[in-house]
Amino acid sequence: MVSVIFCAHGDLAVSMLNSVNMVYGATQNITPLLFNRGENAEDLVTKMQDVMAHSDGYSWLIAVDLQGGSPYNAATRLAFNNHNIQVISGLSLPLALEIADNQHSMAARELADYLLDIGAQCVQSFHHLQNVEEEEADFI
Repeated sequence: MVSVIFCAHGDLAVSMLNSVNMVYGATQNITPLLFNRGENAEDLVTKMQDVMAHSDGYSWLIAVDLQGGSPYNAATRLAFNNHNIQVISGLSLPLALEIADNQHSMAARELADYLLDIGAQCVQSFHHLQNVEEEEADFI
């Protein structure tokens, strides 16, 4: 099983977990971390280390909102020397649901790789899809 940290600017991580729980019911081993105004990446490193120290988790996935932001920088700092920590950016509700749905059946690396594939499918444009369907219909 993979233990998970959601970390994002403001209260997005808490709201994301609340939304996941709305869809699936109570989840286990997902911890949201707030990144408040005035904090920095070092503060987040400390918070992440504290969560990891008080958990039975061995394998971790840290899902952050924005590549290059302080949550990402903190998570990658921890993952740099620890192969049991995987980091993904682009936290969204579709990815959060996939994390909750698969954290018990996949290893952290496998889950991270899976999420990269899913992430590419999560962003869609209605008008783009409509145009593709019209083009496909022209070939029939």
